[in-house]
Amino acid sequence: MINFLLSVQHSINLFMNSALSLIKVLFLSDFSLKTIKTTNSRCGILGNGPSLKITLERDLQFLNKLELIAVNLFSTTKEYTQIKPKNYLLLDWSFMNPDHWHGRTGLRGLIENTSWELNLFIPVKMLKSDYFRNELAQNPQIKPIAFNYTIVSGYSWLIYWLFKRGLGIPQCQNVLVAALFYSLNMGFKEIYLFGADHSWHEMIKLDDENNLVVSDTHFYGQKDYDIAIRETSYMSQQLFSLHKAFYGYEVLAKYARSIGVKVYNASVKSYVDVFEKVKVMDLIKKD
Repeated sequence: MINFLLSVQHSINLFMNSALSLIKVLFLSDFSLKTIKTTNSRCGILGNGPSLKITLERDLQFLNKLELIAVNLFSTTKEYTQIKPKNYLLLDWSFMNPDHWHGRTGLRGLIENTSWELNLFIPVKMLKSDYFRNELAQNPQIKPIAFNYTIVSGYSWLIYWLFKRGLGIPQCQNVLVAALFYSLNMGFKEIYLFGADHSWHEMIKLDDENNLVVSDTHFYGQKDYDIAIRETSYMSQQLFSLHKAFYGYEVLAKYARSIGVKVYNASVKSYVDVFEKVKVMDLIKKD
């Protein structure tokens, strides 16, 4: 009886989530947006986890064979101008805020350090920001490409249909999920993840005053610390956020299989477990 009730509840949730997703798409998504297509078969997505430093020092030979997508603050590093990725994706609303470090130094790094043609994928909301749009206009080499950040869930057949048309997207608790989603729709046959450490749980601590302290370390050395607000960010909330980040990969792993795209996790260190783990040295030998 319990299993039957759980099954009924699951069916109701699927129906309700699907209905809500259609309503959200109808009112929030821009139906005129198109996903750009690639002529390359292989793509590399550069996460900013600490292990990317090892990849950049050791595996440039392989990276140079891929069409690359960088994210968020990679443009502030010396490696950005060395590698010159063809694509870039931002998914952090602070880039629209001139008073925030991301919106000031981070965005300025992207504008000043880009001397080649760059596809910049950004949510529609970001492109509507006057500050963001005016800043981007200073560098004609950067081509902004808007995408719908309308989170959908429900029946697989329905959300995959929305995914393919760029009308919906899974929840992207981390920018890499968004980059992976867009690369899946660009037409690549093989996608490799680098710097997807996702080891945040190792950085969650309680200090002597029982405050929840969270730190986030990147390959370029920056470490951000934050004391969570007691009223809203107990340990359960932090761990739930991690669940949402990893669940996004689960959704996209199934979507990738449905469209025949191979996704490999080539990160030196990573807690993402839904994609086949590979070593770059072995990939170079096969090439």
